[in-house]
Amino acid sequence: MDLILPNDVLLLIGEQLEQRADRRNLVFVSHHFHNLFLPLVYRKASIYHWQNANSFLHALLQRPALARAVRELDITDWHARSVSEDECNEIRTSASLVAWLGAVSCSTLESDQWAQSLGQGLADAWIALILPLLSQLRKLSLAYTSKSPYLDQIMQRAVDCKQPFSDQPAFRHLREVSLHHREDLDHSEHLESGTQLSSTLLLSFFQLPSVRAIAANSVVDPSSTREPTDYEKPRLAFSSITDIDFRASSGNYGMEILVSSCAELKSFKYQHSDSHILSHGYQPSAFHRSLIHSKKSLQILWLDHYGSHYPFTAAGLNQSHDECFGSLVEFTALKEVRVRLPNLLDIRYQNEPTVPLMECLPPSLETLYIEGCEERYLGMLVSQLQSVVKIRQTHFPRLKRVDIEGAFQNIPSDDDGQVASSESELPAVIKDKIYQAAEPLHIDCVNAGLELHLHDRALSHI
Repeated sequence: MDLILPNDVLLLIGEQLEQRADRRNLVFVSHHFHNLFLPLVYRKASIYHWQNANSFLHALLQRPALARAVRELDITDWHARSVSEDECNEIRTSASLVAWLGAVSCSTLESDQWAQSLGQGLADAWIALILPLLSQLRKLSLAYTSKSPYLDQIMQRAVDCKQPFSDQPAFRHLREVSLHHREDLDHSEHLESGTQLSSTLLLSFFQLPSVRAIAANSVVDPSSTREPTDYEKPRLAFSSITDIDFRASSGNYGMEILVSSCAELKSFKYQHSDSHILSHGYQPSAFHRSLIHSKKSLQILWLDHYGSHYPFTAAGLNQSHDECFGSLVEFTALKEVRVRLPNLLDIRYQNEPTVPLMECLPPSLETLYIEGCEERYLGMLVSQLQSVVKIRQTHFPRLKRVDIEGAFQNIPSDDDGQVASSESELPAVIKDKIYQAAEPLHIDCVNAGLELHLHDRALSHI
């Protein structure tokens, strides 16, 4: 006798299959399984090139239920592919695609230009045409270029509730957004000399009320190249975003326009890069001014995690990257801090900090990760941390872990007679004298029930 399981049970079984290929195989078992599991296959979709996008778009247009099934969309691994003349003609003459272009566009001219970009296989055009169909989208991982006119346009229309979003609010369920800038997808015909990344796309996601977390790389502070006055600063309405992660970015003015719009910011991670044309160098104090708006809600703060700094920037000699961020005492909800030593303590012009470490940390702190400790400052830092550990029970009762990172590895040299040969290289390890210098702190941490870890970024196994 055949065992017939209810559809709900079958779907629960299908959801346990982690591999997308396994889920896709279910579709070919029977007609019943095809109709039942096809939406499950579309729940997490990945698009890799214009041909994928073309097939995906036509499937959504023919079966709207599939569009409603999509919860996650990943377009970060897009590969540029050429479009033959015959394929281009097929794109331009597709009845369903032409009809959808008409529904999305505001004019015949715009529709024609859009169709032309589709025929060139441009990611920007294809992605922007797909997004309005995904009303149930929860998570979006998006590749974008220095100029993404169609994505900028479609997202601004979503914010303004304009066509094709005039009937209902757009992206009502979207919570996580990742934006990945891809220089390899840039097209010279869309770029001008000195072009910087457009902030239009990023700002749009900050204005969607459902979005909670946003990650992006190559973000340039959406401010003018000079310090704007309060009157000149563009303003964002209230943003519901609670988690921000900017990598390889340049925040000349502390990303204030973005950060100050977040009423309940809980996590802020920032990695600086001086590679951007408009970068004026890392300015920690600017981030203190921006983040002070979130002093009661911020729980995680990573500042300049393994950032890159040039001796000179567009503003001239790069002198601000080692300035002190400022006191963290006012950040009363802060649990995790990851910061460079010169930004944590003011030691630019002296060996001892002007303000002791124990007077810079909030009592809510649980984890402290200090990066960029030069060997000459290790003794000072160990002493400062010992003072923190001694008053832990009364001042920092939640502190559980301390990490110190610096250029600590032992590199054999001619002087010590340990030159590594090409045949048998000696493994790189943290110097014994680093461990010796940190031993008093290690003993204090063990006695206080704290974890202490030493790191060298070049030694991933340490």
